[in-house]
Amino acid sequence: MSEATTKRRDSSRQTDATPAAESDAEPRTAPPRKATLINYLHSAVAVPLIYLYTAIMGTLSLLLSLHDPEGRKQHWCASAWSRMIVRTVGVRVCVRGAENIRAGESYVFLSTHQSYMDIPVMLGYLPAQLRIAAKREVFQIPFLGWHMTRGGHISINRGSTTEAIASLRRAAQEIRPGISAFLFPEGTRTRDGSLQPFKKGGFKFALQTTLPVVPVTIVGTRRVLPRDSFVFRPGPVEMYLDQPIPTASLDDRDLSVLMQQVRDAMTKHFETGGRRQGQEAGKTFSDERSA
Repeated sequence: MSEATTKRRDSSRQTDATPAAESDAEPRTAPPRKATLINYLHSAVAVPLIYLYTAIMGTLSLLLSLHDPEGRKQHWCASAWSRMIVRTVGVRVCVRGAENIRAGESYVFLSTHQSYMDIPVMLGYLPAQLRIAAKREVFQIPFLGWHMTRGGHISINRGSTTEAIASLRRAAQEIRPGISAFLFPEGTRTRDGSLQPFKKGGFKFALQTTLPVVPVTIVGTRRVLPRDSFVFRPGPVEMYLDQPIPTASLDDRDLSVLMQQVRDAMTKHFETGGRRQGQEAGKTFSDERSA
């Protein structure tokens, strides 16, 4: 019996935010560095290249989709596109906990959201076939949105809770063996580096699929590309993949406990990852998957 099942009888009712979400003691990731002239010049080159990568890989993905009903080749395109962006921007990614993910199995990945850079880091370095839940506006971006529509990703209308829930319910029924879903339970990027209140939709989605939930904590992307900025600051990023949390025996009564388990895992890595990045400032991170 899972930890959530044993605790659920004692768990109290709660709102969309877990109790810890309102605490002033929440750990925060390190604040962004001030952009330098070199950062501005680097970004002036990187941004046009990213648009070029998007057009090329988006077109290739659309062509491959004609003979790729499961979307696996399209995922390869997304992963290649992401790695191009990561390397162009100057991000050095280290994945910790990849041994927790078994090849060919399906999961629901629930991740922190610090920056737009979370998406290429996740798509490029998370060892799984992914379908992302993203706001509807992303699907309207030329090439990128076309790829996501053809690739079976999940469009969320954040302006309508009813439509958003309906989209997640449909997606839960369509997840196939070997395909995993990826969601941001905070719903949007943080402004101050702290974990925001969780929305319940991603957790209800996980319960409907009965797939194991993997907490994902990405540390460092806010320093690379802060919210409301398009100036890149090259640097290291760490992505932590926690132990999968089984959900097959859970129901809605376990929701608050599951949310707290995920939050606790993310909080732990916010603290350890932030300290490590501070201690290893200036040292080289490689594009690797390490324990």
